[in-house]
Amino acid sequence: MDLAKLKQQVISEIQAVHTQDGLESMRIKYLGRKQGLVTKLFEKIPSLSLVEKRKQVPALNQLRSQLEKAFKDRESLLNPQVGAPTEKKLAFFDASLPGSPPQSGHSHPALQIIEEIKEIFHYLGFGWVDGPEVETDLYNFQKLRLYKDHPARDTQQTYYLNEELLLRTHTSNMQVRYLESHKPPVRMLFPGRVFRREAIDATHLPDFLQIEGLLVDTESSLTDLLGVIDFFLKRLFGEKTKTRVYGHHFPYTEPSIEVELLYQGKKWLEIMGAGMVHPEVIRNAGLDAKKYHGWAFGMGPERIAMLRYGIEDIRLFYNSDLEFLKQF
Repeated sequence: MDLAKLKQQVISEIQAVHTQDGLESMRIKYLGRKQGLVTKLFEKIPSLSLVEKRKQVPALNQLRSQLEKAFKDRESLLNPQVGAPTEKKLAFFDASLPGSPPQSGHSHPALQIIEEIKEIFHYLGFGWVDGPEVETDLYNFQKLRLYKDHPARDTQQTYYLNEELLLRTHTSNMQVRYLESHKPPVRMLFPGRVFRREAIDATHLPDFLQIEGLLVDTESSLTDLLGVIDFFLKRLFGEKTKTRVYGHHFPYTEPSIEVELLYQGKKWLEIMGAGMVHPEVIRNAGLDAKKYHGWAFGMGPERIAMLRYGIEDIRLFYNSDLEFLKQF
């Protein structure tokens, strides 16, 4: 069949059609999937020789493409709305409607608390630095006087990667690490994520945030620590904030204290642990414990945020509820 002659015949017939229905009938006649004339030409290809296939297949593909374009162009002329969806949509656009403000992200409430804590302690001369979340047993425990047979290690509920590597259980791992490479005086905060095998409930998560504070020099005392804690909590919760301390025990501080906050004027709640850095920890950092001494403290930003905003379930911070997070 002469494909050029067939093309001219079909295009002439297309130009003579003046209705949508007539155009669709003609399309089926020539390009229909079952009975179309051009379609039947494609069905004969398997019976052709290789030489004929190489000649006929490109010509048939070109013919089909040209006819499809001719049908589409004619349809656009018969129905101007076809092929112009943009113009149709613009006809229903109301320019007087108020615009929708773009959504923008913001800091997580726990991170906002961390930034506020950093700013308060920056006023007191403290810097801050991050640390490794995957830590060695040496820095996470042993150099902090939590040796391999120490019973307090059981309460840490540690995620071990192997015998020597673990996910850090506290940001106290940075105490000796930092002192080994920075000569006192030192005033630093160590914020970061820590990991423990905790059962998930309203006040516990297996991974959470913590901030460790460390001051080491030749003159600091426990009274300095108490004054700094009082100043910090009043800046964070208000000038009328009441706090109290009592003796406690941490292997890496001596003496050790727990700090409580009077919550809503009704009950005392634990807010942080602190104490004087143990002389052995100072020596483990390669420093002279007779010359240098200092104090350290640790707190949880999520717990502070819960007290600050009256939140009773820590899981709310991490369940991806945007309506909750937008409040902060």
